[in-house]
Amino acid sequence: MFTRILRDVYAVSDLPVLYMPRYKSIFIADVHLGFEEEMASKGVFLPRIQVKRAIEVVMKALDLVDAENLVIVGDLKHLFERLGRREARDVTEFLSAVQGRFRRIILVRGNHDTFVYVKLRKFGVEIVDELWIDDVLVVHGHKPLSARVRPRIVIMAHEHPSIAIRDPLGTVAKLPCFLVVPLKRGATAVVMPALGMYQSGTAVSTSNEAYLSPILKSEGLLHEAKPFAIVEGEGVCELPRLGIIESFLQTTL
Repeated sequence: MFTRILRDVYAVSDLPVLYMPRYKSIFIADVHLGFEEEMASKGVFLPRIQVKRAIEVVMKALDLVDAENLVIVGDLKHLFERLGRREARDVTEFLSAVQGRFRRIILVRGNHDTFVYVKLRKFGVEIVDELWIDDVLVVHGHKPLSARVRPRIVIMAHEHPSIAIRDPLGTVAKLPCFLVVPLKRGATAVVMPALGMYQSGTAVSTSNEAYLSPILKSEGLLHEAKPFAIVEGEGVCELPRLGIIESFLQTTL
């Protein structure tokens, strides 16, 4: 049911959800509600599954853990330049479904979380740029960390990490994953996979340049990073460090 990622930080079943039992908190990231709306504006019509998936994941997690707090680690919504009509309905549907199950809902602001503050406040959602839980720092990951901060753990998102493994015949299997990355400042980052179904994300690599986050670009010790792959129906599987399995990684798809 639980896989220990780091001390006090656990993955829940086969879900893209972190859990800190001491603080009765679950964490989700990169939901990207409204993605289908943007794609429809470009002539690509996708099944509307993002909001249904988000609600199902949170409810399944609540069946397994004792949680009073929901922390959204950025990018609840998708559009940059506005709050879309469909996007607004999806945000309302999601929050209406989960609001009564938590004492607190906190959005750690991501780069996509624009034009949504009034709607979130109607549901009592707290909006912050960063969240400290004792010596754990929660940020979305699209900005560098201040040189002054000294967290023990950084919980972040933004990358939508997945691991793509290539076998000797050239077949590639791609799975979403949590990525545990030592940082040069002595902290350890836990990079969360995207909850959104259409956000398959960055194939993890030992190259700092392969990542979007300035945290991983400048501070990540990627050869020492360890992926925890999410296998549907099986749970979360700890894999060897990236430096060990580098020759099997498919970093471009």
